[in-house]
Amino acid sequence: MKIYPYMKKILLALAWTTSLISCADAAPADAVTQADLKALIERINRLEAENKAQAKRIAELEGRVLSNKAATGAVLPNEAATNEMEIAKDEDTQVGESGRIWTTGNGKKFLLADSTANLFQPLTAQGLTFTPYGYITFEAIHNTHKTDVDAYTDWLRPRGNGGKNGDHQTVFSMNDSILGFNVGSAELQNGWKFGGKFEFDLAGDDADHPDFHFRHLYFDMENKDGWSFLFGQTWHIWKMVAPQEIDGAWLEQTGYPFRRSPQARVTKRWEFEDGGAIEARVGLVKNGNGMGGDRDGDANQDNTGSAWCLVEGALLYDRRTFWEDTDRRWLVGVGGMYGRDKSHRVFMDEDGGFERYGKSDEYDSDMVMVAGKLPFLEKFTLTGQLFAGENLGGVQAGIGQTVAITDPTRKGREVSTVGGFADLRFDLNDMWAFAVGYGADDPTDREAKHAADRIYNGRAYADVFYQFNANIRFALEYARLQTKYYAQDDADDDRIQFSAYLDF
Repeated sequence: MKIYPYMKKILLALAWTTSLISCADAAPADAVTQADLKALIERINRLEAENKAQAKRIAELEGRVLSNKAATGAVLPNEAATNEMEIAKDEDTQVGESGRIWTTGNGKKFLLADSTANLFQPLTAQGLTFTPYGYITFEAIHNTHKTDVDAYTDWLRPRGNGGKNGDHQTVFSMNDSILGFNVGSAELQNGWKFGGKFEFDLAGDDADHPDFHFRHLYFDMENKDGWSFLFGQTWHIWKMVAPQEIDGAWLEQTGYPFRRSPQARVTKRWEFEDGGAIEARVGLVKNGNGMGGDRDGDANQDNTGSAWCLVEGALLYDRRTFWEDTDRRWLVGVGGMYGRDKSHRVFMDEDGGFERYGKSDEYDSDMVMVAGKLPFLEKFTLTGQLFAGENLGGVQAGIGQTVAITDPTRKGREVSTVGGFADLRFDLNDMWAFAVGYGADDPTDREAKHAADRIYNGRAYADVFYQFNANIRFALEYARLQTKYYAQDDADDDRIQFSAYLDF
């Protein structure tokens, strides 16, 4: 509340009363009394001006403090929130019935309706930040040959069937749009900070049937000594780098294994004085969408049917580049996994029923990987990885093949594969960037021919990225794809994709 008008009135009244008493008691001193009164009024005016200037400086300082707290994710206490509301009132901001004001991470303030404020209140009262994020994306895709899924590209269908599989196709899709929320504690509690993420997309079987499902859903805790623990669904532990291309399939089945699955992991990071850091990760990963698949048709995921978990780990070293004057970092890492699937030798017979052939079988699922990222010449970044393993269809490798079975009464054999990718990105300026790359997945022919017959998958790609402003960006990609088959004709495809994004 501002007290300056009231203070002025009180002081003027006192001065006026003093002057009347002086006039009554000592009329000869009237001239001196009037001069004193005038000086007193002038002093009051100066004090009022100084107080107003001081109040303005205090308000500016409070605003900076509040913005800094918001930028660091700190939750404002009630007193600070009250001061912030007064600042907003001073700026002639119209405050709603509740008077609640929310400050975003970049310091911007906006008013919340009562119903919206009640969503934030239970979280902020417990010292947690709540940050929504995501993007809406429009994708226009044209293929000269039919792919496995219209909006995503795992592999090309074999040629044949009178040329029906080679027809051109054009697809518009919104399936890659993402909505997510980050939750985190603003301050340490018993030496630990807590956080979490839940993120969803619209990926479905095709562009006409989007499916609202979660990508990441986990919570984690970390302390100042570099230890962290995570529980929930997120990327597999050995994921270390990513290709610079825009196809929603993200080079899956073409040199870039990845998957999001439920897990429990522990991470330790050591920071060194020279700017380098070592990060060690280890954990248990289980089932998840598509993990292992259902090769025997018994309506159970083979990975779920096994008592085994995937034991996964990764070791990374990264540091700031010493050969250029930037904050960019290079990294190199190794990772891998081992686990087992279970198949029940249950297959569909000619009448559409299921028939069991003997006992259940377990199959190894294992992989080793090396990955790296190297920035150089201030504008270039080289990224890549190599991997080898077997029974990797559940993590988007082996061109989707897991186990080769030639006789349903006998145990099959894991499909082994090797693959990788490499790409080069050039950031011209803050608006334009370009990338070229190649990825490949090469299963062993003698095993793959008894699985789905796919023996090689490759893709060369070139991308252009344009950042229109802080929220709008565009991208254009041309890719040349090829899938080879053991007993069928090979297939190739020229693929063009245009994407427009609204980030928030």
